[in-house]
Amino acid sequence: MSAVPGLPANMCPLCAYTGSNVPEFDDIMSFVPDNTHRVHLDELVTQVRTALQGQLGIDMPRAQIREHFLSHQCDQKVVLHEVMRDLVGIIAVAKTTCIVSTEQGVSMDPKNTSVYIDAVKQLMCIYKQLDHAGRAKN
Repeated sequence: MSAVPGLPANMCPLCAYTGSNVPEFDDIMSFVPDNTHRVHLDELVTQVRTALQGQLGIDMPRAQIREHFLSHQCDQKVVLHEVMRDLVGIIAVAKTTCIVSTEQGVSMDPKNTSVYIDAVKQLMCIYKQLDHAGRAKN
């Protein structure tokens, strides 16, 4: 069943509304990119879902709203913050596997250390990109 009456079931209601010049919709959709640096995307999706239901009568599953922001809209800030959060988890795991115990004592695992260093570099690049985007906006 479609979240919006008259809309084909396989069409994203948020994509269908995009460009409709409905001020309430535009405000709701700008909420995620404007706040993605403050709160995890899952919480923003919950708030957007509530606003869509209350203000526009659009009832969508959280997963579909999340997919819209990450796969349809692909706003740079939203996607980069999601990747950044993934990298933080990868870095934490890689860091714990860098040092290994052997019969000779403690040593560094070169492969895991390389993964850790590469992930940190990528995270720093994302921070720089987000910082640059933030400065360009102001």
